[in-house]
Amino acid sequence: MAPTASKTGALSWAVLASLALAVLARPTGCTEKGSDGGALTSVLVEDLLAQVGPGVVQPALADFLVAMDGLDAALAAWDGSEGSSRDEAQNAWRVAMRAWQRVEVMQIGSLGSSLTAAGGADLRDEIYSWPTINPCRVDQETAEAAWEESDFFTANLVNSYGLDAVEHLLWAGADNTCPSQTTPNSDGAWVALGEAGVQDNRAAFSRALSAEVRRQAAALLAEWEGDFAQTLAEAAAPYEDEQQALNAVYDALFYLEIATKDRKLAWPMGIGECTSGACEEEVEGLVSGSGVSSIAGNLEGFGLLFRGGEGIGWDDLLVDLGHGDLSEQILVDLDAALVLANALEAPLDEAILDQPEHVEELHAAVKKVTDAMKGDLSTLLALEIPGEAAGDND
Repeated sequence: MAPTASKTGALSWAVLASLALAVLARPTGCTEKGSDGGALTSVLVEDLLAQVGPGVVQPALADFLVAMDGLDAALAAWDGSEGSSRDEAQNAWRVAMRAWQRVEVMQIGSLGSSLTAAGGADLRDEIYSWPTINPCRVDQETAEAAWEESDFFTANLVNSYGLDAVEHLLWAGADNTCPSQTTPNSDGAWVALGEAGVQDNRAAFSRALSAEVRRQAAALLAEWEGDFAQTLAEAAAPYEDEQQALNAVYDALFYLEIATKDRKLAWPMGIGECTSGACEEEVEGLVSGSGVSSIAGNLEGFGLLFRGGEGIGWDDLLVDLGHGDLSEQILVDLDAALVLANALEAPLDEAILDQPEHVEELHAAVKKVTDAMKGDLSTLLALEIPGEAAGDND
């Protein structure tokens, strides 16, 4: 295996910044500010934290593992060539990706960034590292065929494996994406493989990548089922107190602002940081046309985390505080955004060109939800907006 740079976690979309939430409740559930002017606590906050693991994250990870079973089976039947077996594998990948996009909004604990999240370990990037992707590295590894080596996943960067790498393998054409002066072109390895060899290697590589994704997801579920759900519920280490534990959940919700609204929608539309008009490469799932489905999955994941699944969530906390109108408005706007996303059948890059009004409407609908999160909600609950989201008017 060719040497690589030292392994570091890719940019995780766990929300940056520490937040301050304070809510004090009487045993009846009523809430008021502490007389000492310090942190606030609430019976409902305890219930909310206790619900996150068993009621939200664990079911979402379990659903993803079921989808991965389907992807593993479809990849086992794929020989690398075009045809019905590849179509079935592509469809199975789309199902798995939709399930993962719900989990994307739940980057709490080890799923979060090691740089910003309490207990963060960048494990999200081990499964799906977008926007840190590198199709050429995937092609180089396809030619090198070293994925069976015991240190493959520790010796390589996340941009050469994960669900995004499987996407490239399933949709790639006969040629590779590397410059002529680099391997596998400069050393003739790609030509030496021949079309049949490339197909065989892509199929074998995709199976190895899928197996590793499933292993990582199963380990995450075991961690939550083991003791992390209880750790979050009790605000135990790595959390200093209940306030910091709740901050971690609030951070995760801001994925919808920073990643979904801005990176996935605004940038490809030419709004915000990507303003050159040549923003096609910013579209998530460009080769598979899965960008809109991923946005819908994010909205679904946000809804699960905001509602607390079938239990206590942020909506209940707002009702308890006497702001049921805001809770209802967020949920109405969220459902409206999801309807728009599900109705947009074209790939996002095509829709931006052919149905710009629909995409603009979707962006505006998502913005209503995120504006409430960092506006009315943060004001009413004394929440500090993450630095990356503060001042964002897109």
